[in-house]
Amino acid sequence: MKFNKISLFIMLLIFSSHSFAISTDEWEYEVIKGDLTDSPGCKDRAKAEKKVRPGSYRFKNDAKFLCNSKGYGWSLVGIENEGELECNACEGDYEGAEKYRCRMKNVTIKCKQVKKGW
Repeated sequence: MKFNKISLFIMLLIFSSHSFAISTDEWEYEVIKGDLTDSPGCKDRAKAEKKVRPGSYRFKNDAKFLCNSKGYGWSLVGIENEGELECNACEGDYEGAEKYRCRMKNVTIKCKQVKKGW
């Protein structure tokens, strides 16, 4: 069966139409509680705390990753509770200066996903 350009164009319009898309007006929400990852490397306490505090790039990125760990299609809506800061001293010789790795514990975030189904 040969298709001409007009029939190909019509099929393209039919199958790429937005009428087949699922409505994104309905969302599923879920609140997740978890710990974020440690700061990279061993640094001075002030620098390690700054890396993981709320508002930093790492905090936002790790919160998004926590939502994504729920499954495909989950995204971050907002931070419900920022949690507590925990810093642990690194082992090893750092020429007399203490070095730390910090992380945020018990962070509560709200995630959403498009409701499945027709």
